[in-house]
Amino acid sequence: MVLPSRHFSLQHEILLVDAYLKDVLKNRESLMENFLNELLTALRMEELGPLQIFDAADLRAPGWSFLQPITTSHISGHYFIKPEKHPSIHMDIYSCASVNWRKAIEIIDKYFQLGEWRGSFIDRRIDDGKRIIWDLNGEGAEVLEEQQIVFEDEVEIPIEENEPSMKEIVGKKVASVYNV
Repeated sequence: MVLPSRHFSLQHEILLVDAYLKDVLKNRESLMENFLNELLTALRMEELGPLQIFDAADLRAPGWSFLQPITTSHISGHYFIKPEKHPSIHMDIYSCASVNWRKAIEIIDKYFQLGEWRGSFIDRRIDDGKRIIWDLNGEGAEVLEEQQIVFEDEVEIPIEENEPSMKEIVGKKVASVYNV
C-alpha cells in the first residue's frame, strides 16, 4: 500500500554497534535468518532482497560479513574471530524509518551474546537541521552510558576570550597522538 506523500517522511537514522562477543558464533545462516526476522519485525522494517553472507577473503582477519537490504535502507555487519581472542561483531543498522535503538540492542544481545560494546546512534540530516549523535556504551543488553554529542556552535555557554575553542583543544589532542 502506498500512502499519500503527506504521511511519508524519511528519518535517516543509523545505529552503529561494535562489540566483543561472549562466545564463538555457530550456525551462521540460521542465526542470521532468525536474528534478522526478529529485528525487522520489531523495528517495522521490510526485506528488499535476500540476505547475503560472505566469507572473509583475507585470512589475517578471519570471519564473515553480511548484508541485508531493507526497504530504503540496509543492515550490514562484519564478524571477526581470531584464535585466543574474543570474537567481535561490527554492525550498522541504517533505516529511513525511526529506529528504536534500545530494542535493537536487546535483540542483538539475544542472538550474539554481547560482552562489552560501544555504539553510536545518529539521526542524519541533509537539510538545515543539526545531526543528533549519541555515544553509547554497554555490556550485554544493558546500556551503561549514553551521552549526546554537542557541537561547539550548539553550546550556549559563552567561551571566555582567553579560553581555547573546542577545535583548538581537539587539534592539540590529535597533534599529541601523532606527535606533531
